[in-house]
Parts: sequence; structure tokens; C-alpha cells
Amino acid sequence: MADRPQLTSRATVVLIVNGAPITIEVNGTDAPITAGNFVDLVERGFYDGITFHRVVRQPSPFVVQAGDPQSKDPNFPTNLLGTAGFVDPATGQTRFIPLEIKSSGASQPTYNQLVNPPVQLPHNQGVISMARAQTLDSASSQFFITLANQPSLDGAYAVFGSVTSGFNFVDQIRQGDRISAARVTQGVIPSRSSAIITNVGLLNDLINFGNLANLPLGFTDLTNGDDVSTITGSIASLRALAGNDLVNGSNGNDVVNGNQGNDTLIGNDGSDYLRGGTDNDIVRGNNGNDILNGNRGNDLVDGGVGDDFIRGGQDNDTLIGGSGNDYLLGDFGVDLLTGGSGADTFLLRTDTNFGVTNLALADLITDFNPNEGDRIGVVGNINFSDLLFTTSGSDTQIKLNSGDILGLVQGISPQVVQGATFVASLGDLAVTRIG
Repeated sequence: MADRPQLTSRATVVLIVNGAPITIEVNGTDAPITAGNFVDLVERGFYDGITFHRVVRQPSPFVVQAGDPQSKDPNFPTNLLGTAGFVDPATGQTRFIPLEIKSSGASQPTYNQLVNPPVQLPHNQGVISMARAQTLDSASSQFFITLANQPSLDGAYAVFGSVTSGFNFVDQIRQGDRISAARVTQGVIPSRSSAIITNVGLLNDLINFGNLANLPLGFTDLTNGDDVSTITGSIASLRALAGNDLVNGSNGNDVVNGNQGNDTLIGNDGSDYLRGGTDNDIVRGNNGNDILNGNRGNDLVDGGVGDDFIRGGQDNDTLIGGSGNDYLLGDFGVDLLTGGSGADTFLLRTDTNFGVTNLALADLITDFNPNEGDRIGVVGNINFSDLLFTTSGSDTQIKLNSGDILGLVQGISPQVVQGATFVASLGDLAVTRIG
């Protein structure tokens, strides 16, 4: 069991079914292996596109069941669904987990044993539990949600969470309805790690918010003209269309997409997800831990106060971290990266600087202060020994042995820059999945 993913706390997972969100609290405190298995599959994107192949409402409401990967194939016979589980690509074998049930009041669950009720997590209406075959340790990826209290299942099947919002949508599920997306939106997930964002709490907060912001819940659209809009309530996602738009965020957590035109997106208080579109945008996070992306065009992206993840996107961008411990990624184009106060991490990508031998086409890092904890991360499939740190006047060039210039650090000696530089893989950048 030690080789199975585990979750020792609680997490929130949102399923999108028929365009509607179903929010599930996953209970790793009372069912660490079962919850860990489910969350791991969500993180892998396993449930995206899977259907509810079993729905039982007659003679009385019972369950809706999903999780067979064969259901992703629309041509697979429905009557043969319910037989497959998750095949771990690392082993090529189906991953099974033990039956995990905690007796009411017990300190630890029991494994691969039927348990006499009462149990810590009973099959009340709206719980999520693992489906299995007759063998006790045969659960893999299939789960069911109860449509009514099912005490006859207590002690025989492993509950690991419950629906906290959207049960009315669960009650509307029909056989063949598909999960368009499943994402973790709250919780600290042990499998997440990054050489770039080493603060575990911040890493999980940013990933969770990015997951929530990118759920396919549709947009609230502005017009095709030049709009001025202030967000006053909870909006899943606001999208500016054509025109040069000004969007002022609320004091909550806002999600705004700029789309076309020269837009100004201002997050104000709260943790905001702001993404410019095409053309030249101004994107300001202000207070809170924000995720900001200039996207296309020559953009000004300013984090303001808070620990922000800032991406330039394509073209030539100006990135400003502001106050806080910020992460600045120029991406494509010729970018100006200014950290501000706090321990900032400047990220240079080897894949977007391939063939750059003209210093004027390299990213420029200003306000670099190792005494504040500033770092430079070179992201690519390289070793640290592949890097060269050379003097250019009072500045330092960071180059590859091949001659490709990655960036110029203003006003700092090569020895100091080298001592504050680390190498991360492209996989580390992918782990963040934000911006």
C-alpha cells in the first residue's frame, strides 16, 4: 500500500458535467489511500471525457457511476462498460487499491476487510465511494455517487468524500453523460512539486486557482465595442470581446480574459487570474497572489502587492513583480523583467531563445538583488554546466555553451549571478500549469 498515492488532508475537486459544476470534498483524513488514488487520477486528467455508464434510479434512487476509461470511446458498447480501470503508464498494469474503511471513532482505517457498521463515513445521500468487483482489493478508477441514503453499502464499499455543491446536477445525470473536466481546486496535493516554486503552500494555491479559473464554465461577455466594466459580484469568467476595454476587478477573486483589442485589466484586491488577449494590453494584479499573462502583443504586466506568477506570453513584454515574492517568465519575444521588492524568481527559457546570438534580442533582468533572495531559473533540458556567465560592461550575460544568449542581468557581476542561478526542467514549468 505504501506505493499508492495518499492524501492525508482534505481537498476539493470540481467535476463539470453537462456544463455544470459538481463540487466534491475529498476526505483524505479518514480515507487516505482511496482519496489519494482519486485525486491522483484527477491530477492526471484521467476523468476528462469519461462518461457515467451506470445510472440506477428505479425502483428507487440508488447511484450514478463513472470511471471506466473505455467510455471515452463513443463507439465502445455501453453494455460492456464497467469492466476497466486505470492502467498505470509506469507499470503497464491496472492499478488497484485496497478496500479502506474506518470504523466510527477508530483512529485508523482497516484494509481489505468488511467492517460492521457504524462506520466513520457512511453512505449518506451525495457521498462519493469506490466501485469494486467481488474481490475486496479490486477498486481502481470507478466511483459512484449515491442518490439517496444507502446504509446497506456501509462497511462494504469505501466512501472517500461527499458532494458539497451541485447535487441537483448529480440528480439530473443520465447514462452517457460525460465529465468534460475534473480539477482539484483546493488542498495541498503531495504529488505536486516544482524546482521553480518551492513554497508548497503557494504552489498549491496557484495551481488550484489556475485549475478553477480554467474550468469550462463559459464566459460572461462584454460587447464588441470599447467597454468600461467593474466587477461587482461573483463571475466565473468575464471575457472582453473586440474593442479597447477597461475592466476593474472586485475585492474578490476575479477571472478576466482580454481577448481582442488593447485592453486594461485591473484585478484590485483578491487573488486574480487575468489574461490579456491579442494586441497590446495592460494587466495589473494589484493586491493578492495573482496569476497574470500578457498573452499576445506587447504587454505591460504588473503584479502589484502579493506573491504573483507573471508571464509575458508572445511578443515583447514588460513584466513588473512589485512587492512580494514573484515569479517572472518572459516566454517568447524580447522581455524586460523587473522584480521589485521581495524574493523574486526570474525565469529564462532555453527553448524560446534558441538561436539568439544578438544581445539586443535577449531578455533583460533589472532590479536583481540576491540580498533579497532573488534567483534566476534557467528552464530547459540542460545541465548547469551548459551555462556561461560572461561580462558585458557592468552587466552579466547568461549564455549556453552553444552561444545562444538567454538573458542579460543588469548591474551584477557574473560570480553573483552564477551563485543565484539554478536549472529547472521544462517539466518543472509544466507542473505549475498556471498563467
